[in-house]
Amino acid sequence: MNQPTLTSEAQQPPGPPGQLDMSALMAFMQRFVGDVSAAGVVVMCALGSRLGLFADLARSGPATAGELARRTGNHERYVREWALALASAGYLTRDAEDRYALPPGPAAALGDENGPFYMGDMARLVPALSAVLDGVIEGFRTGSGLHPEEYPAELFETVWHKDANRLGKVLVPQWVVAVDGLTEQLTVGGRVAQVHCGDGRALILLAQAFPKLQLVGYDPVEINIRRARAEAAAAGVAERIRFSTADPAEDLDGGLALVLAIDVLHEAPDPAALLRRIHDSLQSHGVFLLLATNGEDVPLAGAGPVSSMLYAISTLQHVPQGLAAGAADPAGLMGLPPALLHRLCEEAGFTSVEKLMEPSPFNTLYELRA
Repeated sequence: MNQPTLTSEAQQPPGPPGQLDMSALMAFMQRFVGDVSAAGVVVMCALGSRLGLFADLARSGPATAGELARRTGNHERYVREWALALASAGYLTRDAEDRYALPPGPAAALGDENGPFYMGDMARLVPALSAVLDGVIEGFRTGSGLHPEEYPAELFETVWHKDANRLGKVLVPQWVVAVDGLTEQLTVGGRVAQVHCGDGRALILLAQAFPKLQLVGYDPVEINIRRARAEAAAAGVAERIRFSTADPAEDLDGGLALVLAIDVLHEAPDPAALLRRIHDSLQSHGVFLLLATNGEDVPLAGAGPVSSMLYAISTLQHVPQGLAAGAADPAGLMGLPPALLHRLCEEAGFTSVEKLMEPSPFNTLYELRA
């Protein structure tokens, strides 16, 4: 079936002639229809990830809607409509026998949850964040914020899954080894801290790789702390990791060999104060590993799909949570661009701020030393 196309044959809106460029209007309307369609596709991808539909197609191969429903324990009528939506979008293929298949590209990005190219977690963020839309609207009107506990469990579970999939591949084998002398320092032992540690995945990985370390993780969200303690116990390292809901800007002790902040500095109510405390907590040869969002020194200088996605996530999550945490003007997801970040780090006392790598299009990893 041919896709409908908007045309300029629509009635000219009322108003003085010449005020509205109808061709520009039609072009925008066509683009907007595409954006709405893309939003629907993302939600379908979130369903496919949560329900195991993509994983099954990648693992077991093509199937009719009925076969896919039976293989995954889902209802056939829902599965058929879902498959038609994604086949229409080109994410799935459909043959003459009504069998749906996941092509190699989508299979790598959506079907292999443990693979290096998996992006299903990004799709799952959309419905999780949309669930708090009423609270965000209230915030627009009153300036109120949203506490993390007001967000659905799916948001935290998605972040946990993302960290489990990502950090095991990069933290020790790539990030730690990229810092001169850090592997040797951690092997000898010492104390490590992480701010906003989530489910503790990074600390657990470090504890497993370096048995002489003592570690502490801070996170203001109780659901994260409960999960972190359970995961550390399951991994057999709970006796060497302490998890706390205390504010690291007030609780961090001195003499630390390593401090981690993985894509969370912008969440601090006062990033400058936290940076000063981290600086003061490091031992003389200590290292601060900072993964920061690639913000824009000049707003909209990098305008495009990635930028608009990050600003949208920030509107729904990071600004509301920052206001709830007491920040007068939260940084937001994009609010610590490189120039500002370097200035804040220098003002905190760091003498070295070295860019190590860009692990993704969204982030830069820095090594900082006192």
